[in-house]
Amino acid sequence: MIVNKTVLWFIFFILVFVGTCSCSWGDNSPEFRSCTEACTRSNCSHPSDLEKWSSAQSFPEKFIGWSCSDDCVYGCMWSSMQILFKRYGRVPQYFGRWPFIRILGLQEPASVVFSLFNFVSHLYMLIWFLRTVPSKAPMYSVWILYSLVSMNAWIWSSVFHSRDTPLTEMLDYFCAFSTVLCSLLTFCLRSLQSRPQYMPRLVIICSCLCFYVSHVVSMATVRFDYGYNMKVNITVGGINCACWLVWFFLNRWQGKHIKQGAAAVLAVSVSVLLELLEFPPILWSIDSHALWHLVTAPLPIFWYRLLCTVDV
Repeated sequence: MIVNKTVLWFIFFILVFVGTCSCSWGDNSPEFRSCTEACTRSNCSHPSDLEKWSSAQSFPEKFIGWSCSDDCVYGCMWSSMQILFKRYGRVPQYFGRWPFIRILGLQEPASVVFSLFNFVSHLYMLIWFLRTVPSKAPMYSVWILYSLVSMNAWIWSSVFHSRDTPLTEMLDYFCAFSTVLCSLLTFCLRSLQSRPQYMPRLVIICSCLCFYVSHVVSMATVRFDYGYNMKVNITVGGINCACWLVWFFLNRWQGKHIKQGAAAVLAVSVSVLLELLEFPPILWSIDSHALWHLVTAPLPIFWYRLLCTVDV
């Protein structure tokens, strides 16, 4: 459940009613193309030029792995953006993204920081959970697994926003889906905890694991299909969200904590509406996606407190 990309099922409505076309006219502009060609030719073509460029590069940028051609793209993005903004009165996107200023070499600094906020939130509540819930609780190990999967996903989210590469993109997508599927798995295991037989739980665990491996292998080795990945996340996330909300409704008589849990699920779902807000980054760092990560950061506090109440 909670702070993961389960909420991607809402994006279905965005895709249907808003559309998926997002042209990056900034990187297609003659100003940008001529600038990058000239910069690469002047600074990245000869060993002496590369040595001069490398000596001026900061340690964080070297550590993250920015190349000379990457720096040309970055510099030309800003110079062409100023020209295009003066000409057309609006900020262009480049390669499907708004212009972001690098801070300590981070490509999208706010999203990196807010992803780490989510990681710290899960870590803090996991420590609280371990101190509060007895190890003999029936769902003890399951919720620890869920917490570790969530923290792993937020680590890779911060890495991906630090620098977008094919590898970091895949790791972000795959780990994000792992939290969606793990949340549904925890719901199923929780629904079966009163049954003494192990076979139904084993079948569900193996089914989820096989489905996840199949999805990752297909995406990584056959074709990285964004549409297919979106449909899978929408389907699994929608089922997961609906299951939890139905459970909350059926158990609403148990107390105030049930309402708080339902509110947390709805808050995560509604927070995705921030993705509808298309605006140039505030201070060239904070866009709608970063705000989404910021909004979800405190929600694990409510979710783990619910788990402590209902699963002990």
